Parts: sequence; C-alpha cells; structure tokens
Amino acid sequence: MSQPMFETDGDLFVPTRAGRGYWQEGTLTGAAVAALTGFVIERDFGGPELVPTRFCVDMLRMPPAIPLRVTTEAIHDGRRLKLIEARIHADGKLVTRATCQFVHRAQQPENPTWQTPAWDAPHPETLPAMTRFSRWDARPIPAAHARVARIAPLGGEAARGNPPVLGDLAEPETRQMWMKALGEIVAGHPLTPFTQIAMTGDFSSPLTHSSRFGIDFVNTDFTVYLHRQPQGEWLGYELTGHLSEAGVAVGECRLHDLSGPIGTINVAAAAQVRKRPA
Repeated sequence: MSQPMFETDGDLFVPTRAGRGYWQEGTLTGAAVAALTGFVIERDFGGPELVPTRFCVDMLRMPPAIPLRVTTEAIHDGRRLKLIEARIHADGKLVTRATCQFVHRAQQPENPTWQTPAWDAPHPETLPAMTRFSRWDARPIPAAHARVARIAPLGGEAARGNPPVLGDLAEPETRQMWMKALGEIVAGHPLTPFTQIAMTGDFSSPLTHSSRFGIDFVNTDFTVYLHRQPQGEWLGYELTGHLSEAGVAVGECRLHDLSGPIGTINVAAAAQVRKRPA
C-alpha cells in the first residue's frame, strides 16, 4: 500500500516523502496540499446530506515540506448551502487556501432537463495500467473513444521546455484515462468519495496544460464542480479544453465515474519560465 501523504503531530500535519513536489526540492505537490484541505473540510463540516458542489483550491506559493497547520471556518452555514474555507500555513505564511460550497440534497424537479451524455469508454479493468505514477492506478483510454478533437500543434522540441510528466498520455489525442487513488491523505484515515477527487484533482493541470514534450505551465488553482459524489473507486478524466496566450492558461476536464458524468474540473495556470532540471 502507498505511503500516506501526511502523518499527524498534535494539530500539525507532517508531510511524508509521498507528497514531495515536482518543481523544486524541499516542496510539496499541489496534489498534497489540495488533498489535505479537502480532508480537513470534509472532516469538520461534511455530512451524508451534503453535496460538495464546488471545491476550489488556490495555490498561492510553493508549499515547503515542513509541518503544516490547517484552519477551517464556516463563511456561511444556511439551510440550503454551506460555504467553508480552509487555510494551510507553513511557518506562519499562508501557502494554500481552499473553499468548498456544500449544497443540501433535495427533491429533483419533476420536469426533466437535458443532461450530459454518458462516456463511451471501456471499463478500466479491461485496460493496461501505466507504471509511471505511484499515487494512483492509471488506465489510459484509447484515442478511438475521444469525444473531442484534440490535435497536437506543429512545431516544438523537448530541449525548449520542462521535462515530461505524462508518459503514454503525451499526445493530446490520448488524454483520457481512468484513475484510482492509492494510499491515504492522512495516516489512519481511508479515502472517501470526496477525498478521492481532492487527491487526484490537481492532475487536471498536466493533463490540460502540457505540450507533447512536457509541462511549461504551473497551475495556480483548480476548481471542481460536482452534481453528486462519485460512486466506487474509479474516476474518469477526459481533457475537454485548453486555452492560453501571453503565458496565461485555462483548461477543463470532464469528470466521470463508472455510472456516468459527475462534473468538471477547471484549472488556471501561469507559464513556468524557470526550467526544471531533467
């Protein structure tokens, strides 16, 4: 079983090597701090009748791999919705801020509304697993099942960018996959449907913002929109959009489970001019 991302020491969360960052030594990944905010928000405010309809993580600075303090606050606690904020501090500095809007489950309107169609993708257990990632079981979905025309632009070369992170998903046509999160966010606490998304949502950045040769944008946030919690362990990520100009990018993925679509993930990013050593 994979090592948890954090262990506890009183009210502090102590990072393990499982959450170490890509861009710089001695830092944590965006996935680690995002997952930690999701864990604490659900622990303090979640409930079976609440749907985490919007989960937005702002990555304000590179988080250092040192013990972290997390605080939560109910910005609004009403009959229909709750708005919760979590803040991660390292050495007294704010490094990550997240908000989550919970909406109470209610009766569905009687008049039907058009809904996003189901994803025609093979079951993950019929697909070969990638060996590149240690935090999740990743199963690429063949390009023949793509619903969006994703064509790589001409030009470019590996020497002009940052090292690649996607492996078999480097070509845009292939950027759709099933993912199953492995391990725990905090030692002793199994993943829940919501924290599975909090733990994997940051992967929407390399999925949307990588060229064929590597990733030259670093994400400043990601925002998940859900109409329901995922069912089961498998999450489907489908690249549906990337736009960038003058070093500013936005991207979008559709999010699925084995029962159908569950929402979207939107992610903003800035060009990473300083190159990371290979």
